[in-house]
Amino acid sequence: MRVLHLPSNAASQISTMVRAQRSIGLDAHGLVSDPHIIQTSEGIRLIAPIEPHMGWVRRRWQAVSRLAEIASAVQRADVVHWHSNTRLAFGDADLKIVAALGKARIVEFWGSDIRIPEIATQDNPYLARLLADPDSEYLISQQRSRSSQERFARHGFACLVPGPELPDYVQPDLFPLPYRAEAVLNMEEFVPNYPNPDRSRPIVIHTPSRLAIKGTAAVLAAVEQLKPRYDFEFRLVHNVPRAEVLEVVRDCDILLDQFVIGSFGTAALEAMSFGKPAVCYLKPSVVANLPADAPYVNANADNLAEVLSSLLGDGVQRREIGRRSRVHVERHHDARTVAHQLAGIYAELLDGKRRETEN
Repeated sequence: MRVLHLPSNAASQISTMVRAQRSIGLDAHGLVSDPHIIQTSEGIRLIAPIEPHMGWVRRRWQAVSRLAEIASAVQRADVVHWHSNTRLAFGDADLKIVAALGKARIVEFWGSDIRIPEIATQDNPYLARLLADPDSEYLISQQRSRSSQERFARHGFACLVPGPELPDYVQPDLFPLPYRAEAVLNMEEFVPNYPNPDRSRPIVIHTPSRLAIKGTAAVLAAVEQLKPRYDFEFRLVHNVPRAEVLEVVRDCDILLDQFVIGSFGTAALEAMSFGKPAVCYLKPSVVANLPADAPYVNANADNLAEVLSSLLGDGVQRREIGRRSRVHVERHHDARTVAHQLAGIYAELLDGKRRETEN
């Protein structure tokens, strides 16, 4: 089975899944339009960019070449797995190519592309506070979510959503039976390095991709509040190449993930894979959908200093949570396990295409 993943490698998920699917025998490829230093690009290639400073004729030629490259890759695939609502062409030309070539196809939404504020804020005052800020750059709406989903539904895509939060935002009239999965990591790339309970000066890190959305202001406030009481090192790691970030995470004692959205991010999973306790804000509806033994350390912007204080003062607790964290990620977020799950979904989609053809 030949699988094409495109076009957004957010949180390195395309790269991770391509390599995992190859390891179980799928002929998987990734074609990506948005490379970033915080992502891993192994196993994927870049779509030729359109240079905005070029003249109109040159830009038009680049756009045509880009579509030709996409069409060629799609033509060779059995299944097209689209990640997020990223556009590659005007007028849905990218999705029209996939549909016209009759490929089995599925879109995986990742968060802000379908998050609906009226639902997301029902049990999350911290996101409500961010959205109420007139200077906020976090732009989500019911209309945006609906438009994103309609765009794929009208071109015959199935829908996949990862994690415990996003199913609430899927529009049932467009996708009555969405598939479920999880964010993934290649576990062999993360050798556990559990916190040393005797470390006299624990290292606390925060690795936000977007400062406001990750709640960095609350993190900095909590750190300042605790500095007079505890001897610890704090590192804010932002816009740093992924390999360097992972080295910092591997050596830390506590990771502070995100404190606005109300769910965990890939940064938390990476830390947990190394055997570190991950602190994040999980809103009640997310907690209800997690396994009972999920070891996330739940804290919000108002009690983060108190929760972090407990971890800073107890090295044995840090190590124990780290051990349970590694087990949890192995059980629920191993890329090979999810790769097998996706292979089953792809086979179901291909079977559906065959039945359509026969009829």
